[in-house]
Amino acid sequence: MSGTKSKYIKHRIEEERQRLGLLAKQYGLQDIRVLKQSMELDQLINQYNEVKYDYMRRKEPIA
Repeated sequence: MSGTKSKYIKHRIEEERQRLGLLAKQYGLQDIRVLKQSMELDQLINQYNEVKYDYMRRKEPIA
């Protein structure tokens, strides 16, 4: 996996996950700010998975 990029995304995921927890605690799970933060976190997780999948796909031998 692209080491620098994946580390950066993982760091961002952790930051956004913590922020989501704080927002949920402060405003409750139904608040629009919590929903938006959850969507932001989902995008980062998807981005991380794309980088990981791309790396794994290139690493597999061609049969």
